Amino acid sequence: MNEEEFRRHQTTRDRETLDEKVRRWKQLQPVTYGQQLLPRLMWEYVTRADQMFIEGHFIGVILLCASIVELSLADQLMPRTRIVRKEIERFTLEQMTILAHRLEIITSQEKGTISELRKLRNNLIHANAGEIAKMGKICYGVPPSDHSESLETGLYLTPLSEGEGIGADALRYLGFTRDLTFRFYGAQP
Repeated sequence: MNEEEFRRHQTTRDRETLDEKVRRWKQLQPVTYGQQLLPRLMWEYVTRADQMFIEGHFIGVILLCASIVELSLADQLMPRTRIVRKEIERFTLEQMTILAHRLEIITSQEKGTISELRKLRNNLIHANAGEIAKMGKICYGVPPSDHSESLETGLYLTPLSEGEGIGADALRYLGFTRDLTFRFYGAQP
C-alpha cells in the first residue's frame, strides 16, 4: 500500500465511522467541562478517556478509568491519612478502595463499582481469555464457546447491541469516573 492508497483507505473509513462517533459523543452529552479546575493530570486523563470512548477504544477507556480512580483515591487519601505519595503508590486499587470506604471518602455503592471496575481492568490487562469469556456469559447471558480458553472472546469484546458488550461497560465506568473525579475536586459535570 502506498501513501495515496493509505490516505484513501483512512478517508473512507473515517466517513463510514463518523455516524458511530457522533452517536457515542451524544452519549456523553450534556456533560461539559467548562472551566472546572481539575489537576492537570486528571484533566488530561478524563478528557482522553472521553476521546477514546468517542473513537470506540473501549478497552482503553476501561483501563484509563481504573487509572483515574486510582490516582484520585491516592490524592484523596494522602491528606486524610498523612501517608506520603511514595507510600500510597505501593497500595493496590483494592487496598485504596477499602481504606477510602473506611474513611468515608467513598460510599458503599462507589466501593462496589470500583471493585467491579478493578476486576474488569485486571481481566483485560492480564488478558485471560477464559475470564473474558466468562464475563461475556455473566454480563450478557452468552454461553462461552466450546473453546472458552481460546482467544475467541468476541461475544464480550464486540457489542451485541448498543446496550451491551464492552461499549456499554466503558460508558458506565466513564460516567462513574467522571462523577467521582468531579466530586473529589469540587467541580460539577
